[in-house]
Amino acid sequence: MTGYAVGTRFEHKTRDHLVANGYEVIRAAGSKGSSKIDLVAIKPGQTLFIQCKRDGTLPPQEWDRLVEVASWVGALPILAANGLFGRGVIYLRLLGPKRYRGRTQPIEPFTVDQLGEGS
Repeated sequence: MTGYAVGTRFEHKTRDHLVANGYEVIRAAGSKGSSKIDLVAIKPGQTLFIQCKRDGTLPPQEWDRLVEVASWVGALPILAANGLFGRGVIYLRLLGPKRYRGRTQPIEPFTVDQLGEGS
């Protein structure tokens, strides 16, 4: 399986997880453009711009561009990665530009909110 196919499969896995948690999701197929957004997930009062990386590694230029583009519309910049042993999806909210040479980066865990039947 090609690297592109593996990445696409992970994007689909992430999309399906978000849909199961009450989001409407738009996938930007071939998101190699300048915005660096793979998925746009929306629900009332919340918009997520998501970059999917199976290993959770996001180069500084892509990180900074995602933060910048999300700020234009008040969206939350999110990095989606595989969970432990490839199970599930974990989400990290990017809090600012990447710190070059920094041991820690401006991120925090992000939990998708499940919507109930009546929401």
